[in-house]
Amino acid sequence: IKSARVMKKAVAYLLPFMDAEKKAALAAAGKDPDAFNEDDVSNFAGTFLIATVKGDVHDIGKNIVAVVLGCNNYKVYDIGVMCTCEKILDEAQRLNVDVIGLSGLITPSL
Repeated sequence: IKSARVMKKAVAYLLPFMDAEKKAALAAAGKDPDAFNEDDVSNFAGTFLIATVKGDVHDIGKNIVAVVLGCNNYKVYDIGVMCTCEKILDEAQRLNVDVIGLSGLITPSL
């Protein structure tokens, strides 16, 4: 639990720097960073839905993967922990994602 708290604090600290880097990259590409539309998926390398499966509340690995994907220009939809199969599939269809990523400890929850 302690490492999860540290990771969340680290991500919160780094997010403004990552956002600034993204804006700088857009400006370097000749695009207006203030006109960047987060809802326009064509601005991203792809779309990725990520969730922790029902029966598991551990989300450290999921959060790390989501940050790495975000840093690599993927639109990440993180739908949380303890997600049922139905919820995952419903959200994937609603959001029309390219990839679904699931996280779960190797326990009876899988």
